[in-house]
Order: sequence, then structure tokens, then C-alpha cells
Amino acid sequence: MLPEAAPASAPAAAPDLSAEAAPTLVDQRIPVLTLGVGMALMGLGIGFLGLRMRRR
Repeated sequence: MLPEAAPASAPAAAPDLSAEAAPTLVDQRIPVLTLGVGMALMGLGIGFLGLRMRRR
């Protein structure tokens, strides 16, 4: 027979969810600066591709 495996435990990085309520949307907000920088980089990338395609 195979030896019994130890019960699975949560990883060390996992938050302790035993007595806490689920996080609300306020806790999961993304800073506006991050979104703005991402949109600006996407715009620059699309513009770069547009100029490269136009030159051919």
C-alpha cells in the first residue's frame, strides 16, 4: 500500500482567507497613472507601426 499523503496546505504567499471577507472593488483599484502610461505606450506603438507600413 502507498503511504498516506499529508493534507494539502495553502502556499505561503496565499492570503489568509479564513476569517476575512472577500476584497471589495475599492481594494482592487488600479492607479490612473498606470492606465494612462499603458494607453500612451499603445498609442506610440500603433503610430510606429503605421509609419513603418506607410514608408513601404
